[in-house]
Formats: sequence, C-alpha cells, structure tokens
Amino acid sequence: MARLKQLVPAFVLAIFFAAACSPTPSPAVSPAVTSIESVSPSAPAISIMCRADAAPQPALGGDPCPGAISAVELAVAPVRLPIDRIVIEPGPFYCDVIWPGATTAPACYGTLVIPGQYMHAWVGFVRSEKVAVVMLGRDLPADLLVPATAPLPWNATLVAVELPPTGWVMP
Repeated sequence: MARLKQLVPAFVLAIFFAAACSPTPSPAVSPAVTSIESVSPSAPAISIMCRADAAPQPALGGDPCPGAISAVELAVAPVRLPIDRIVIEPGPFYCDVIWPGATTAPACYGTLVIPGQYMHAWVGFVRSEKVAVVMLGRDLPADLLVPATAPLPWNATLVAVELPPTGWVMP
C-alpha cells in the first residue's frame, strides 16, 4: 500500500506532462491568430508618392520606387507607429536640409550626385504629428555605362523622427 501511494503522484505527473506535450494546439493559442487576421483587413490604406529621377544612369535603370518604398518601410519600422503617408523624392538632402522650405537654406556647395543614386523620404504616421525623415542611397556598380538587369538595392537610414518645424509642408 505504501508503494502505491508513492506511485500515484508519479502517475499524475506523467499524465500532466503527456497532456502538455500533446501534438494538438492549445485552445488558448488559436483565438490570438484569428484576432490578428481580423484586424489586418481594416488597416487604413497608406498614401505613397514616389518620384524617380528623370534620367538615371543606365547602370541604375529600372523603376527604383518599389525597392525604395520597401527600404523606407523597413527604416521606419522601429518607430512602431502605423504609416499614414510616404513621400519619396529623387536626390539627397542637399546641404543637410531635411525640412526644405521651412527656413532659409544655408549657403553650401553642391556635391557630385549621379542621377538615380540617392533619394530621400518623409513618412507621416497615423495619430501622430511626428514625421520620420529617411535618406536612401545605393552603391554604384563598377561600370555606369553597362545597363542594369534589375534595379540595385537601396540602403536606408532613419535620420530623424520629430515634429517638423512650423511652416514645413510635406510635398
């Protein structure tokens, strides 16, 4: 009888572990997946405007916008706010002015820019007045005269996430 009393707790524990390792999913896990799927269709549409250089180098040919949009979305992902609007324009932030038109541009000398090598972007968020500023660039191939078979990938850098200065309007 004493031996039976020792085996009962071991038997109960074995049944508990067998149930915990069951191949059937737990009922508590299933509703979370359903609620995530039901939220996705009601997500607001993102307004995206992307304007590419008029005459990019043959080595940088192809539509740069799909890759640029993906790079911008990945760059602002750490902000963890839903995106409302993305505006992407060709060229770098000249003279490091990230809010053009808000203040008088400083005197500076232009840099050599290969058409199609740089882009910049602003991202507005839902329920937030803050705007993310992103600069985009891509490495140049060895020969700029050889046409590209596919657009080169973009490297994106999140420059700032802040309230824009008074007077600045997103293009």
